Amino acid sequence: MYHPSDHTIPVAPMDNLEKGGHIGIRLGRWLASSTPYIASLTVIGGLLTVLGFAIGGPGTTADMASLLNDGSWTQPDTWAALLLRTGISALALFAPVVAGYVAYGLAGRSALVPGVIGGIVAMSFQGGFLIGLITGVTAGAVTRLLQRIPVPSALRRFVARAGLGDIASITVVPLLSTVVTTAVVFVGVGPRFSALSLWLNQELPPLTWGSTLVCGLVLGLMASSDLSGTIGKTAMGFAATGVETAPNSLNFTIMATVVTASMVPPLAMSLATAVRRSMFTPAERTYGKAAWLFGVASLPEGAIPFAVADPLRVLPASMAGGAVTGALTMTFGCTLKFPYGGVFAAGYLGKPLLFGAAIAAGIVVTTALVLALKSLRRTVPAKTTASARATRKKILVAR
Repeated sequence: MYHPSDHTIPVAPMDNLEKGGHIGIRLGRWLASSTPYIASLTVIGGLLTVLGFAIGGPGTTADMASLLNDGSWTQPDTWAALLLRTGISALALFAPVVAGYVAYGLAGRSALVPGVIGGIVAMSFQGGFLIGLITGVTAGAVTRLLQRIPVPSALRRFVARAGLGDIASITVVPLLSTVVTTAVVFVGVGPRFSALSLWLNQELPPLTWGSTLVCGLVLGLMASSDLSGTIGKTAMGFAATGVETAPNSLNFTIMATVVTASMVPPLAMSLATAVRRSMFTPAERTYGKAAWLFGVASLPEGAIPFAVADPLRVLPASMAGGAVTGALTMTFGCTLKFPYGGVFAAGYLGKPLLFGAAIAAGIVVTTALVLALKSLRRTVPAKTTASARATRKKILVAR
């Protein structure tokens, strides 16, 4: 099982960020080392959720409040409800955790609190880890800009004589950065996510009146796009509302489409780490051994550690596989009468063999695509490195 202490965790982000390259490259290095941090939250939250489903079944989600308030602690269903509540609460923390991590990587300790607070504010907009990334970049950038503002020498002397140097460094910059970051989230970032969700909710109903293939492709694309962020939650909410208000075969198929597509990203990334181990870090390979559990329970959040470390490759690959799975599920006419639990809701499933075939096809597509994209990463050839060393040696000799 994955444990973060198994790997060396960087403790001086600014050192890594200052080693050449533009800000995008430096941020990429920091994100690439994020797995030991982000995976810890994913593993705990995901395992608690999976255990809750395994003990109480998917129906525990609907009865969670009553079980926790009125249930007996000698009954397994009450404990299942507790595990589910805890796991869901943990998985909801991705925005502040990712925002704090990214902000700390960009600007050090002064940006950590602004990033976390900005991420907490962002949680109200249901943006998932993507809004956390944006918030973290905002907090880090604002903090770095504030740190570069020249302070008048007279003010510096006054602060030093008054013994307020430490207080100013740990309060003024973080305070101003927090205010600016939360303002950006409230005014700019958050409303855009809310507007996107509203627009998608308006466009989805007409989609079901047209081509079955197109409907499945779009729903699969949405369910796997941001790993249970705004777009994924909109697709799940649309499917769940249809099942609750109009329980018919079409809505059951839509529900199955969203659930199958949600299962693809973590299952595919787990397979990818086993197929081509050399393309992943030791922490990613270790986490990959547990990521498949989240796919089985239809928890797309299981792929977030991979997406944070390499979003430009993992997210497109996940979307491609999810779209294929969604299109096949709608075409096959698979049905699912319950929105939660993944395979733990097998009792509510229709056409299980085709259900599994659609998922398998998406897994193959995502796995192949993510490995292909990772293989295109630019590397420095050995000859170039040797040539560079020889050039430096000549320069030193000349001096």
